[in-house]
Amino acid sequence: MSMSLMLLSGLIFALGVVPFIWPSKVFEYPYVVGMFLAVWFLPQAWSIEQDGLAGTFDPTIAWNYVTMCLVFLIGGYATGRGLNIHRVNEKQTEIASMYSEKRMAQASMILIAVGAFAYIMMSRMAESTKYEAGWTGIIIVYATLAQCLVFGAALTFLIYLRTKDRFALILFCIATSVFAPVLLIAVKREFIFEFAIIVLGSLFLVRKTAPPRIVLLIGCVVGAFIVNNAGDIRGYVSTNDSSLIGALTSSELINQSTSDDKGQKAPEVSGAVTDIAIATEIGQYYPFVTISNAMVSRYFPSFIFGREAKNSLFRQAASEDPLRNRYFANGATRTGFSDTFLDFWYFGVFAFFALGMFYGWTLNLAMAGGLRGQYLYVSMLGTGLHAITHSFAEFAAALPFLLLVVWLPFRYARITAEESHRMKLALQLQRTS
Repeated sequence: MSMSLMLLSGLIFALGVVPFIWPSKVFEYPYVVGMFLAVWFLPQAWSIEQDGLAGTFDPTIAWNYVTMCLVFLIGGYATGRGLNIHRVNEKQTEIASMYSEKRMAQASMILIAVGAFAYIMMSRMAESTKYEAGWTGIIIVYATLAQCLVFGAALTFLIYLRTKDRFALILFCIATSVFAPVLLIAVKREFIFEFAIIVLGSLFLVRKTAPPRIVLLIGCVVGAFIVNNAGDIRGYVSTNDSSLIGALTSSELINQSTSDDKGQKAPEVSGAVTDIAIATEIGQYYPFVTISNAMVSRYFPSFIFGREAKNSLFRQAASEDPLRNRYFANGATRTGFSDTFLDFWYFGVFAFFALGMFYGWTLNLAMAGGLRGQYLYVSMLGTGLHAITHSFAEFAAALPFLLLVVWLPFRYARITAEESHRMKLALQLQRTS
């Protein structure tokens, strides 16, 4: 093992072990990233060096860049935790009295209804239509709106934990039942981890309940099995008409995943390694190209203006070098380390500084005890992992919509000046009586 990979492994393990020492740190962003990278990134990285899966490309460049990204992420997180903490704490009492519980429940129902409808439509289109070059057209709109289902589930579960409102619990169960097939049958890794974060993260923020170390250890082992064998699990579920539970208890799959002749697998990390090595060799970088293209892909309505109009907005990173054709094979996950390096060279580390600062600031809001801050954090923590595992550009493109969905329920449920005046009068009468 190279010295660069040893250094990176040590940093990842140092982050990942913190929640086992202090369970109260389990939902802090750098440590979540550390645990996830320990069970997903490092096994692939070790396999790349041991089996030579990067071919003639030098993986050392990638290991050094990832190490720098994590250092900047930690620095950004520390900076975010220090932003306006006293002001946040002072505002929580005022913020808590600004919203109508009845209208908040209505907003939750709307989120769940919109998300469920969009998810059903997206699933039907994905089954009936073959997309040769990735999803395009109105199905992207459905995929974006389907996230409202996760947001609605997070908001209702938080409301239930804070108020014991049974109606909120019913809404949470309805939302969960809609995307249960995604968890148990389709075995979509991002949905599984988002659901776990919603439930366990909400319990932590509201009840201050951290998972016991043994539960955390079991969760890491099961999570490692799921994230590294998702394709095999889906195949087993489809072939045997089973579910995620059946796959996790299948001796056949367990033996297959631990056998020595399983084969050489490191598709995601090896793609990132080759991308970074090729970009270094060519020396061509195109700032904000992947982020700009991700924005166009997600938000430009080609089903209204036509596919040609949408294609004309994509920025092309033209090059005659045939090596550039290796970049971003369609449908392949290349990690957020890859696309930031392709756009910004080593300056891509500042994207991770911004990522860490964002989650440090949002955790301040969540720990202050307000519903809005807790809702923001548990809803978006899974998206923050997506920026690491898939693409930072996807995270940046999703952020405007996610912040809008966070803001709208609270804007809708905000009480009027007249209602606020009545509440203050009622409190004064209660105190004097």
